[in-house]
Amino acid sequence: MIKMTNKSTPYGRFLRTYFSYRRGDERCPVPPLRLWLETSALCNLRCVMCPNKEMAPETKGHIDEDLFKKVIDEAKDYIFDLNLHHRGESLLHPHFTSLLAYAAGKGMKTRLHTNGTLLTPEIMMAMVDAPLDRLSLSFDGFNAQDYEKIRVGAEYEDVVERIIRLLEWRKKQNSRKPAVAIEVIAMSQSQVEKKKKRIFLEKMKRAGLDELVIKKPHNWAGYLTTHHKEKGYSPCTFLWNALLVLWNGDVVPCAQDFFAQQVIGNVSRKSLLEIWNDEPIREMRRNHREKRYDLHPACKGCDRLWRPSFMGIPKEYLSRFIFRRMP
Repeated sequence: MIKMTNKSTPYGRFLRTYFSYRRGDERCPVPPLRLWLETSALCNLRCVMCPNKEMAPETKGHIDEDLFKKVIDEAKDYIFDLNLHHRGESLLHPHFTSLLAYAAGKGMKTRLHTNGTLLTPEIMMAMVDAPLDRLSLSFDGFNAQDYEKIRVGAEYEDVVERIIRLLEWRKKQNSRKPAVAIEVIAMSQSQVEKKKKRIFLEKMKRAGLDELVIKKPHNWAGYLTTHHKEKGYSPCTFLWNALLVLWNGDVVPCAQDFFAQQVIGNVSRKSLLEIWNDEPIREMRRNHREKRYDLHPACKGCDRLWRPSFMGIPKEYLSRFIFRRMP
């Protein structure tokens, strides 16, 4: 039986989730801590490392507003971090600002990851007013040449200007939200060369940027080729702390399952908590515990199972886990 715990006491729930993970419980006694709610699976770019461009047209769409509200109403009492994105560009949803306002109005801590190309004055105002808690921007390059080579379809100077206008609007409103981070996936050493980084960062810091995050590329559950060493296996932490709801209501257990190979339920037919400990995810937890991850297509080639970890927690997320700054 799942014990509901007040969101104001996070560390108790984190510890109970952690011990459930370490034991390899098939039934997790704690509700999920994190939720991805895909507002749109459509995208206006064709980035070189992103699988979105390979998705079939019929697998893309916008979430229905009533379905969105249903999920929010279910999750508001136990989810710490609500990520309003997954495989597509969320700002393509024609009513994104209304969705954000609804989730924020329920007291949920909201996060958004976007490519920044669609940041309009209306959206900027909504992000500050709602407020959105954290905005991270995919921005894979410190100059136009590097950026536009990776972010196919975007214009470097245009997106830089949009980000700066957002930071200026936030300052004008005397607000600290959303916290704004730029995330760069390091595809090559030249792309993240120190001088390029310094010049870019000086400009963005003057505008008010809160954080620059440089990440190593991952392989999207085998979609890309990476050179990871298969040692130091740890079961996927997502199975014990998070759920992802796609735009059509399908639920998958992990953000790396880009092509929805492992659907474990649908929120139109069952509640999130029913899905959380239903047989499909119990089977996955059991197989990961017993190192039979290869029985699941989305897990078989995934490099996230082999990341350096400390007591089962990936080191790259350890400080965020401790200080409740989930990625």
